Amino acid sequence: MFDRPGIVTIGCNIHDWMLGYIYVAETPYLARTGADGRARLEGLPPGRYLVRVWHPRMEGTEEAIGRPVSLDRAGAQDLAWSVKLKPLLRPRRAPVPGQRGYH
Repeated sequence: MFDRPGIVTIGCNIHDWMLGYIYVAETPYLARTGADGRARLEGLPPGRYLVRVWHPRMEGTEEAIGRPVSLDRAGAQDLAWSVKLKPLLRPRRAPVPGQRGYH
């Protein structure tokens, strides 16, 4: 059970390149992006919200790039972010398809 909001990083104690992330949110309104980088939040009642995005390698913090949004009525509102990612510094160690062993 996660009793505090935030990011939980889970690593494999055998395969050090295997990482997983759990994002514990303070709200029931959340979405995960698809392959096209888009996410859709539905069912939000009118009101004021702070919209945030997160990626494990993004530069800056989710709080720093959050945006206040006011919804006057139920309906769609488009928002766009450009998130700059830090370079991936881990060496590739996973098996390569068609090759034996680990690299």
